[in-house]
Amino acid sequence: MSLASLEVAKREAWLELDQKALARVFRAFVLLSLQVAPLSAEPRTLGELGPHLYSTPDRNAAGSAIARTLVLLAPRNVLARSDIVTEESEKGSGEFETGAAPLLIVLLATASALAAAYLGNVVGESVHAVNFDDEVTKRMLSTQARAIEVLSMHVERERIAGRELPFDETERQLLVSLEDTQRKLATLQRRPLPTPFEGATEFARSATASLLPLGMLLMVSLYVLNNPQRRN
Repeated sequence: MSLASLEVAKREAWLELDQKALARVFRAFVLLSLQVAPLSAEPRTLGELGPHLYSTPDRNAAGSAIARTLVLLAPRNVLARSDIVTEESEKGSGEFETGAAPLLIVLLATASALAAAYLGNVVGESVHAVNFDDEVTKRMLSTQARAIEVLSMHVERERIAGRELPFDETERQLLVSLEDTQRKLATLQRRPLPTPFEGATEFARSATASLLPLGMLLMVSLYVLNNPQRRN
């Protein structure tokens, strides 16, 4: 089911599934996201995320990016009023409401864990709980699936090496791409980029990278100004 969920996400084929299959596959996808977010081969309680888990800003940003997808898919300020239990494709038992979450709930679970519980609960009730037909949402889930695969392999290499390994450029670019897609969806939702857990960070862009588009525009402008034929 885990492999199936990644394949469906990468193909953006959610709506090809019937409601029962969608519920099972999407719940597996949510579970995988929570398992990968700590970036650790050690067993951890799902959803208990925080800056203490990550040794570098890049690792914090990577875990944040994986967890943030779940927060973007759920309503804002999700509040669980009880434990949530789900089985197969049936609607989960338990109660949710949306509103300002009290401090107690914030201390008990991160936003990503609450979002995951909500998503696992409602997707069995209606495929419209998540807009699987939205292009930005589909692209975000597709990138999330590839990031889950890449980070899973990265964590396995670290387990074999017995130490943490830095992200290579391909891994980092994929995670940055995921964060950029999340930022676009948050803009469409007219909300700031959500923080999935206390202390979550975003990927730092280098000054060179941030000035590159401006520099290219300046070079093109100078070329046109110095070439009358091109200007005409």
